Amino acid sequence: MFLPAHKLRLLPDQALLIESDETLLVAADLHLGKSAAFRANGLPIPEGDTARDLKRLSELIETHRPDHLVIAGDLFHSESGQTEEVVQAFLSFLGEIGIPFTLVKGNHDNKIKKLPSQLDQANHLYIAGVRIVHKPEDSSDHHFNICGHIHPVLKIPDGKNTSLRLPCFHLRDNILTLPSFGSFTGGHVVKAKKHDRFFVSHMGKVIEVPDSLLTSPVDRRTDP
Repeated sequence: MFLPAHKLRLLPDQALLIESDETLLVAADLHLGKSAAFRANGLPIPEGDTARDLKRLSELIETHRPDHLVIAGDLFHSESGQTEEVVQAFLSFLGEIGIPFTLVKGNHDNKIKKLPSQLDQANHLYIAGVRIVHKPEDSSDHHFNICGHIHPVLKIPDGKNTSLRLPCFHLRDNILTLPSFGSFTGGHVVKAKKHDRFFVSHMGKVIEVPDSLLTSPVDRRTDP
C-alpha cells in the first residue's frame, strides 16, 4: 500500500484535511442544485440544500483555516440544477472564503456545457504528495489516491433484521474514497474486502469500524 507522506485528518463532517506545507481541505460530491433539478422536472423538493452545504464548507474553512479548497468531483448536479440562484450562491461563497479553489471535474460536471468561468478546473490533481481524482478507476497504481464518486455507505447490523446505513470513508489498497458531502445525495453500500478499512462519524469524531460490526465478515477473509 502506498501511504501519503503528509498527515491526513478525516473530519466528522465528511471532508478531509491534508496537512502539509500547504494545508488542503478536500470534499467530494456536493451535487449543488440537485433539488433545483428535481423541481425543474416537476417534483416538489424543498429548497435549502445548496445554502446548507455551502454553509457547512464555510464553517470547516473557518475552523481549520486551510490554504486551499479542493472538490474531488461533482460540484454541480446537472445543467437544469445550475440555476442563476445556485451559481450566484456558489460565487458568493468563493468570494467570501478567500482561499484558492480547485475543482477536479466529475462525471456530473462534465455533462454541464458551461461551468462558471471563475473555477480553476482539472481532470486530476497531484498535490501535497497525493493524487486527487473523481472516480476510483482513474486512480494511479503508483500514488496514494483520494477520490469520490461512489458515495460510500457502510451497512452495520443493529438487530436481527435491522441495520444502520452510515456514510463512510473507505480505504482500499492505495485509494481513499470520501463520503458524499452533499446533504441531498444518496449512498452506495460498500461490501468489505480483505484489508479494507472503514471510518465513520460518531459523536463529533471519526472512528474506525471494527471487523465485528461489518455485515459480511466472510468477505474480509477472502479476496473476490
